[in-house]
Amino acid sequence: MIKGRVLVIDGDEWLAALLAKLLRDTGYEVDVCAEARAGFELACKVLPDCIICAVDLPDIDGFWVARRIRTEQGFISLTPFLFLTNDQDKEQRLQGLQVGADVYLQKPFTNEEVVAQVHALIQMARRLRERRDSYLSGPSSSNQTAAFRGDLSQFPLATLLMMLEMERRSGRLAVVAPSGTKAVFELAAGMFILAKVDEEKKPPLEVLREVLSWRSGRYWFRTKGSIPPPSRVAPRESVGALVLEAMRLEDEEREAGKKQP
Repeated sequence: MIKGRVLVIDGDEWLAALLAKLLRDTGYEVDVCAEARAGFELACKVLPDCIICAVDLPDIDGFWVARRIRTEQGFISLTPFLFLTNDQDKEQRLQGLQVGADVYLQKPFTNEEVVAQVHALIQMARRLRERRDSYLSGPSSSNQTAAFRGDLSQFPLATLLMMLEMERRSGRLAVVAPSGTKAVFELAAGMFILAKVDEEKKPPLEVLREVLSWRSGRYWFRTKGSIPPPSRVAPRESVGALVLEAMRLEDEEREAGKKQP
C-alpha cells in the first residue's frame, strides 16, 4: 500500500537516488528532480504529499523553491516541506523557516530520521486537512464564529494566508506574538481589506513584514457572514502577491545588512 507521494529535489545524484530508494522501500511513491525550476514545475504537476529539497541546487537555491510553493495558488501551497543542508548556520535555518519550510535536516542524517520526518509531516498535513474540512463542512451558524485557531510554530503564517485566499474566506485573522503584540488582518473573499497592529491601522504589506518575522505565536480566524460593499472598504489586495513581496523585501534587507562593514 502506497503511504504517499514524495518529491526529492537535490542536485546530488547519489544522495537523491539513495533517498528515492529508501523511501520507495518503505512504501512511498517518489519523484526526483535535480534543479529548482524543474522541481517547482514538477511539484505543481504531481502534487506530492511531501517535498524534500536541498538548500544548494545547481540553478537557484532551495529557498526559492519553498517561497514559490508557499505562494502558489491551490493545495500545493500547503505541501509539507523538508530542507536538507550541509550548513550549521543559524541564519540560514531561520531563513528556511521564514520562507515556509517545516523541518530542517542537517547532513549527515540517518535513514530512520528521514523516514520518520517524512511520515510525521505527511500525517500532520492530513490531520490539518481533516480539521479544516470538519470546520468547513459544519453548519453555517454561530457555531462557525471561531473557525479555527493554532500555533505559528506548527502552521506558518504564509501557508495559513494562502489557504484563506485559496478558499476565498471572509473574516478576521488575529495573530498574537509572545510579547503580546497583536496583529489583525481583515479579509473579504480571500483578499486583504484592512490590517492593523495593536489597533493602529497600517498598510497590509507593512503588517505582513512584521508578523512574518515572528518566530512563534498564536493565531485564530473568525468567519464573517457578509462581505462589505466595495464603496465601504479600502481596495482589496492579493494575499499571495503581498506575501511574496514581503519575503522579497526581507531578503533584500538581509543581503544589504551582510554587505555593510
